[in-house]
Amino acid sequence: MVTTKTLPIEILGDLGLHEGDTLQVLAAGKSEVLVQISHREQTASPGSARAWLETARGSVKLAGGESAVDARMAYYAEKYGLGG
Repeated sequence: MVTTKTLPIEILGDLGLHEGDTLQVLAAGKSEVLVQISHREQTASPGSARAWLETARGSVKLAGGESAVDARMAYYAEKYGLGG
């Protein structure tokens, strides 16, 4: 059986809940409730900076004045044979 209730955010505000998380009641007493929160695993969309970070290996030392975006674009240019 599934029951859906709406609670004021003030009640759960400190739990760090996000859409897709699951909250399970482990114990309920007279004055408090013990809950377990399972956070939904976030997946990166293809082409996002997060996806690039998840697939990049090692570390990169940036040259003076070079940004992380420059390094990423150079990585993709080399990987896919882009540029001139």
